[in-house]
Amino acid sequence: MIDDLDKKILNMLIANGRQSSREITKKLGEEGFKISERGLGKRIAKLERDKIITGYTAIVDMKKVNMGIPRLVTVKLSSPKDFVQRLSDMKEYLADAPFCDFSARSNGSFDWIELKFFNNIEQANAEADLYRTWFGDIIEDYQSYDLDVYKFGWQLFEEKDFHAFMQFMQKKSESKPTMKKGSEYLKYEISA
Repeated sequence: MIDDLDKKILNMLIANGRQSSREITKKLGEEGFKISERGLGKRIAKLERDKIITGYTAIVDMKKVNMGIPRLVTVKLSSPKDFVQRLSDMKEYLADAPFCDFSARSNGSFDWIELKFFNNIEQANAEADLYRTWFGDIIEDYQSYDLDVYKFGWQLFEEKDFHAFMQFMQKKSESKPTMKKGSEYLKYEISA
């Protein structure tokens, strides 16, 4: 398994996979982790050998490359007689679609979630029409939401990091105005 140093290295590579070993070792040193560039190289090589790092990718400003329409799709599936085959067809379509960046089975009020990026609204709507036509026999409900993305990316974190963040935000909220619902309008009050 990976240790705290591996997690720090992974988060730095997730944020910017093109950082030099020198930059990473310097940042690690500032966070109290002492490691040489050679030691860092060995750790990264082991993470690659163990298939923890499976590749490197660029993070692109989608609007600057004319892919400015992110669309989140949720699907509730029905169960026709040939459901297993039709679901396999849908998975293959989504795997092959160059505009589909994320596709996952879900539990809850819908069965499938997809994140797709398009050049323009016409493309997004044409694909939605085609998708619903091809897979309408297994779709009970289809919803799509065009997104205004504020954050795109992820990082590794521990349970303690989650709780520390939540406590920090709780303390921060205790000194900020909060909205309370009044009878006719919203009033702002300082929470105690």
